[in-house]
Amino acid sequence: MRPAGLFDLHCDTLTRDQYPSRGRTPDAGTLTDPCYHLSLDKMPAGTRWVQCFAIFIPDQLRGQDAIDFFDQYTTSFYTQMEENAARILPCRNFPDMERAVGEGKFAALLTVEGGAVLAGKLERVQALRDAGVRMLTLTWEGPNEIGSGHGSPGGLTSFGREVVPELERQRVVIDISHLNDRGVEDLFAVAKRPFAASHSNARSVCGHRRNLPDAFIREMAARRCLIGLNYAQSFLSDDGNGGLDALYRHVCRFLELGAGDCLALGSDYDGTDIHPDLNSVEKSLGIYTYLIEHGIPAETADAILFGNAWRFFKIAGEA
Repeated sequence: MRPAGLFDLHCDTLTRDQYPSRGRTPDAGTLTDPCYHLSLDKMPAGTRWVQCFAIFIPDQLRGQDAIDFFDQYTTSFYTQMEENAARILPCRNFPDMERAVGEGKFAALLTVEGGAVLAGKLERVQALRDAGVRMLTLTWEGPNEIGSGHGSPGGLTSFGREVVPELERQRVVIDISHLNDRGVEDLFAVAKRPFAASHSNARSVCGHRRNLPDAFIREMAARRCLIGLNYAQSFLSDDGNGGLDALYRHVCRFLELGAGDCLALGSDYDGTDIHPDLNSVEKSLGIYTYLIEHGIPAETADAILFGNAWRFFKIAGEA
């Protein structure tokens, strides 16, 4: 059994092991490295695959340093897209995604993890959009000019409240993964369009603070938002050893909470420790068979692996 396709909302493959603190600089080849969870060389041929590639902005970078880091990896992303143009297409909008699928290629969406990339400047949203960025994770663990991550107190800043409508206007999807609870509550008060949690699970199944409380999940479902299931072992199970069985328990909880239409995948490949059940692109496809064998209707499984995210990004680009 094969799904209609696979749409993964988050991976760190582009910037894995490339951070300044590790003394390395951007170079081509990160997307084909066989040692990584996600590699173009390992992607199953003939599969409709849409992958969000995040540029992770380390918390210690601010201002021009954050901008320069983003610019370097944006160049790296497009360089690698050109080098692998026979099999993958960078997509700035939904028609590009349709073109990629129509040509039998993988579709790549550029995203950013860390709102420090804006350097506290509203006009930087336009710069992101011009670079082809389709989604922005507002924070990482610590605070930045927009708000506070899950490892720090405080909600959205005054700039954060100002930047939300600008991101919505520019059709850059807002991503609340890593944003702390108070920040999410603040976002609920100001957001007018559906947003995403690109790689977050259900806190009622696994108590990690990076996961979403039931009340947030219900509210996101009501707003037709998008939530990507994170494969991180510590986000799947309280014992820190979560695999496919644990992922299934999260799926069931999301369905119980009425979030079936907004549930997707957000593997966090190359950004976390992942159980052998899930630690390769081939095993992501295996989720489909597992769900069906455990009583999830094929239509629902297809929606989780592909359809929900596909529809969301189609609507996200509309005026």
